[in-house]
Amino acid sequence: MLDLTKEVNKILREYVDQVEGSVLEAEEKTGKEAVKKLKQTSPENPKGKGKHYKSDWTIDQKAKKNYSQIIIHNRQAQLTHLLEHGHDIVRNGVKVGHWEPRTAHIKPVEEWVKDTVVERIEREL
Repeated sequence: MLDLTKEVNKILREYVDQVEGSVLEAEEKTGKEAVKKLKQTSPENPKGKGKHYKSDWTIDQKAKKNYSQIIIHNRQAQLTHLLEHGHDIVRNGVKVGHWEPRTAHIKPVEEWVKDTVVERIEREL
């Protein structure tokens, strides 16, 4: 009976390792492709002001004991929301105008990532 238990545990450990490897690989590959897509679809800074928003997309991976987390972000975090959704222009507490959204460049990539990462994991397993 002990030999059977050991064999089953060994098979389950191998399966868990395979699943974790497949998930990590799918997340990394999809994350890198998402960064490329964001760099291609992001708007240029208006009138060349500030840093280079378009090229500031990056990917970070945080590995924990039981899971891994892929984070795609722009180094100019405050600008992502403003460019995607627009914002009011306020001077001295008075609204003087409205900046229209430039392009919806984050949401389409987010939806693509959600679909693609699941598809890749399923295909691997």
